[in-house]
Amino acid sequence: MRLSTIIVFAGGAAVALLPALTSAQQRDDRAVAPAAAKIPKGWEFSGVPALNFDADEGFGIGAALELYNYGSGVQPYRFTIQPTVLLTSEGRRDITVFFDAPALLGDGWRMTAFAGSERQLAQPYYGVGNATEHDESLESAPNSYFYRFGRARLRASTDFQRRIGRSSTRVLLGAGVSRSKFDITPYDSGTTLLATETGGQTPPAERANFLRAGLLWDTRDQEIGPHRGTWAEALVQRVDKSFGATQDFTRWTATLRQYEPVSSRIVFAQRLIAQGIEGDASFDELATIQSSFKQQEGLGGSGSIRGIPKDRYIGKALFLSNSELRWQALDFTVFNRRSFLALSGFADAGRVWSDRFDPSTMLSDLHVGYGGGVRLGLGPSFIIATDVGHSSESTAAIYVGLGWMY
Repeated sequence: MRLSTIIVFAGGAAVALLPALTSAQQRDDRAVAPAAAKIPKGWEFSGVPALNFDADEGFGIGAALELYNYGSGVQPYRFTIQPTVLLTSEGRRDITVFFDAPALLGDGWRMTAFAGSERQLAQPYYGVGNATEHDESLESAPNSYFYRFGRARLRASTDFQRRIGRSSTRVLLGAGVSRSKFDITPYDSGTTLLATETGGQTPPAERANFLRAGLLWDTRDQEIGPHRGTWAEALVQRVDKSFGATQDFTRWTATLRQYEPVSSRIVFAQRLIAQGIEGDASFDELATIQSSFKQQEGLGGSGSIRGIPKDRYIGKALFLSNSELRWQALDFTVFNRRSFLALSGFADAGRVWSDRFDPSTMLSDLHVGYGGGVRLGLGPSFIIATDVGHSSESTAAIYVGLGWMY
């Protein structure tokens, strides 16, 4: 087992303090691309006792661990276990674990699972629609949390994927349960937009138990930081009272991710997402962006439009575009692990609809964020990420986390 401990600080930039770091040697564009790097074997453990910062979550303290098993040399890995504990100054209190097994079950099967307690003492809420206002004067004391609400959620899900023959197509079947409770006045401070909309009545606790199915097509040359290929998926999720839920709705999500090499060290990565909800979904479900890997939130924030506040725009339908130019600038070795430093520039854009997806207005009234980022890869799987996003609503939103956005 190989072990590394990294402490990440952010206050305009991320700095990694490493117990041992060999001298870095920069290579020219003729160097071997990371896809050709030797695949490790056995176990690998990476941990981040993190003092981090996120423009939406504030300063955070916690730990993000990633345990990988590569078996006899499986790419991207045989399975990974990723427990996370995170507490932030803006009221986030998460204890979660993510499990992904691309090659544990054999015979073309893949399993992913998630379980966790996610508590947000001050979750953003600006109303529903693509033109919701953010009036900073309404956030004056005693209503400092006017655009916030409290939420405590318990969530668990699992998916099974099966490759169809020797093709690049996989079938997905999954299920999950979710329990959410709400507080319309975080920290018992003044009033909030949600309290105004509900007449001061706290929404009842919700259950969003679901089944889902999907088709995936994956031709990437590698799963983590690909250089070429396509990863596309079409997912349909059904939340139903017959499953024990408190609401009935269907969520469909179509995602296309394309990776094109510009040179041996530069990759253009594009992601497009279209999503719609049919039925009686609660306001809290409108911020969810469905994925076959890890669920995300938006629009706005580190996982959707960087530079726009988290969950700034929500609705029953959304369109999202992310464009990145990624340059692997430096190769070096840490603990005998091939590592890298990558720089990126990005442009994110998207919009929502209050009721249903409308292709005719998909490219109008877009909300846009742009900026740049740095990725520090330690071994083939563990990546420390820092992005700085700009928009008409934020000058320099800083996000520190793990991995590529997509």
